[in-house]
Amino acid sequence: MGIRAGKRFAGAALAVATAAGIALGTAGQAAADTGEKDGGLWSGEFGLFYNSGQTGCVFDLRYVDTNFSGDVFKGYLGEACAGKGQTVNDNTASYWNIDTYTWWVYTDANAGGVEGSVPTDYFGNATSNFKNEISSAYWYKAR
Repeated sequence: MGIRAGKRFAGAALAVATAAGIALGTAGQAAADTGEKDGGLWSGEFGLFYNSGQTGCVFDLRYVDTNFSGDVFKGYLGEACAGKGQTVNDNTASYWNIDTYTWWVYTDANAGGVEGSVPTDYFGNATSNFKNEISSAYWYKAR
């Protein structure tokens, strides 16, 4: 194979590899972030965890949830984790806010009860007022 043919082959191989890489990168991103309440915590979400220390299953929010009744902790892509299938209502031990907004949590549905806030890029264990007491969450101060 001459130099010219070799360069042409290398250029074609590079184009194919680049196209495949873009396709895989796009597919990987789509598969990685499947959306709110999918059991995975992604940028732009607020996560409530079943256990302290941001461990166990997660309940991930992008939008307001006025009443956690009927919501359950999930493992991402169905994986096993502590608390899987347990109700989120009055069952949260820790949180992580990786959204750009401060999230407001309440100990009762519909922004009732005790109010607390979790600022952007903050994670920690729920205090005694909120541990296993959170029942609703908003990305704005609801009252």
